[in-house]
Amino acid sequence: MKNTKSSGNLFRKRGFFIALYSCLGIVAVLAMVITIANRQQSYRDTDTAYEQDAAQVGANQVDSYLAGFDEEAWFRPRQTEPPEPPPNQQQTVPPQRALPPVEPPPESIPETPPPTQPPTPPPTVPDTAPQAEAPPLLPQRTITFEPFTDYNRMSWPLYGETVMPFSITALIYDPTLDQFRTNDNIRIAAEEGTPVRAGADGIITAIGQNARQGNYVTIDHGNGWVATYAQLMEEVLVIMGQIVRAGDIIGGVGQPSIFGSAHGTHLHLRIEQYDMAVNPYYVLAQRSDRE
Repeated sequence: MKNTKSSGNLFRKRGFFIALYSCLGIVAVLAMVITIANRQQSYRDTDTAYEQDAAQVGANQVDSYLAGFDEEAWFRPRQTEPPEPPPNQQQTVPPQRALPPVEPPPESIPETPPPTQPPTPPPTVPDTAPQAEAPPLLPQRTITFEPFTDYNRMSWPLYGETVMPFSITALIYDPTLDQFRTNDNIRIAAEEGTPVRAGADGIITAIGQNARQGNYVTIDHGNGWVATYAQLMEEVLVIMGQIVRAGDIIGGVGQPSIFGSAHGTHLHLRIEQYDMAVNPYYVLAQRSDRE
């Protein structure tokens, strides 16, 4: 029983102290809160007073500035005075250089022209030489030729053995090139210097030389018919634009070119109509008609 009472007293003492300490803590917290609130209020009062003082000071300064301000003087134009030159500085003017004296021009002496003499007429020589009479004007005429037609026949430019015939559809052997090929002309053997005659009337349109034909002459016989006489001597007997008649000599057989050397001296004859090669045997007269 004694232990029970003692334990109950002990618990009652502990509850008293707990309540006492709790009250003291609450009082301390309240005191702290009140202190903080008072400080914040004092800070607010101080800031408000400072702002009021600053506003009052600013207003006083503005009033003092406006008290001496002249609005009319503000809008009047200002008078600016020229700046004064710095002391102890003098403007130096460069000395002017004296010009040399100008001498008066010498008096011009009028030139006396030499006395003029009348021109001496040239001596007259009596004209005893007889005056040559102008030759009478001959009537001009246009040289023309009769164009070659499909019904005509050309005369042979020379007579000889045909050493290479015409062949454009079948291959024939060329001893100079040592190969089989086509041939668009005929080659007639003849001695060097043998005269070559025009096969029909026409006009000379080309005179030249190349490695294949040697020296050549081309005659336009009209109606698209053109004949080329090649492997000629260097000196031909016609000129460009010359009109020739059938049987006229145009040159002579010359040394063959490198592309016809295997045939010896010969005439290379090519006949074409409208740029197409034609077999000369179809155009030349028959051999029986040569006499």
